[in-house]
Amino acid sequence: MRNKKIQIKNLKKSFNGIEILKKINLNIFESESLAIIGESGSGKSVLTKCITGLFDFEEGEIIFGSLYDIKKLNNKKKLEHISKFGVLLQNAALVDSLNIRDNILFEKKNFGLSEILEEVGLNQSVLDLYPSDLSAGMQKRVGLARAILTKPEILILDEPTTGLDPIMSEQINKLIRKLVEKKKITTITITHDMDSVYHFADKVAFINNGSIFWYGDVKKIKSVKKIELKRFINGTI
Repeated sequence: MRNKKIQIKNLKKSFNGIEILKKINLNIFESESLAIIGESGSGKSVLTKCITGLFDFEEGEIIFGSLYDIKKLNNKKKLEHISKFGVLLQNAALVDSLNIRDNILFEKKNFGLSEILEEVGLNQSVLDLYPSDLSAGMQKRVGLARAILTKPEILILDEPTTGLDPIMSEQINKLIRKLVEKKKITTITITHDMDSVYHFADKVAFINNGSIFWYGDVKKIKSVKKIELKRFINGTI
């Protein structure tokens, strides 16, 4: 039986009096690939920022393993919590004025860089290039290399296949699946790409109007009768 990596209990988060997350309850397990899906503005990114500790929240608990409740951490401990995560942002967030080596390392030691490049399907010939020299897919790989360089316990991926052609999307999906299966990294992926969800996810959480509308095994999602979920996964209104 897998251990719970993160337990979210009755989580509520508001901005300017507008409730974004409404009593979210969700368990995330070790070495699991969780896809969080839902329409734009449904609260997906806000949820992951609460999980990492970047956003405070009004009510509820986020328990990391059986160790601590994020809400009760002081500033020093919160920084330690944030360091447990690697994050790949939607646009890879590379710095145009830095070459690829510096984009990946950001003053970190060079230790393990060759291995990391191999894991994401890049070779050392790209290190002296700049982001503008690379395709969108290669930029995503660089962003992924940077995210896993510090050997995070949890990897958060924000729309990792957005803007990529089907072939490159499939390659990124395979990389995500490999990280879960071989490196046992727990991954949380925000995505609208259902083809990707079917490829790399173990579990799926569908957020609708700030609440978990459905959660379950990816293999069961197509048989769900709830009309809101069926419309989302089929791309219909």
